[in-house]
Amino acid sequence: MKRFRFRLQRILDIRDQIRDELRQELVRKNLARDHELSVLAELEEESLRVMIQEGGTYSASELMMFGDYRLRLKVRIEEQQGRAAVAMQEAEEARARYVEASKEAKALEMLRQKRKAEHDEQVLKEEGAQLDELAVQRAPRPS
Repeated sequence: MKRFRFRLQRILDIRDQIRDELRQELVRKNLARDHELSVLAELEEESLRVMIQEGGTYSASELMMFGDYRLRLKVRIEEQQGRAAVAMQEAEEARARYVEASKEAKALEMLRQKRKAEHDEQVLKEEGAQLDELAVQRAPRPS
């Protein structure tokens, strides 16, 4: 019996490897995105805390310090929003690359399965033909 050999196996293996690497990249990008969003949330919470704290009674210099701090905090929040937006975009791009690589690998895998099924069917036909030939050879011959 002939053993099944998929001619595109090397390409399938390479595509699987690429898909796995892109999956790892996607995980890294998602972690980076989550970190940037977490930092942004912390800054926004700090800004709210400062706004609430400002409502008390303070001296003029303390109020100016609060104002300066809130201004610096606002700038940091805007910068962090930019970093978070970039991280979200990178994560989305990584996801798109992973999805495409998965589709390519899946298409090759389906082709391999189809070829394997065709091979198995051909082997069964050949075995059936051999069994039929054996049965004909062993059948008693009329004299």
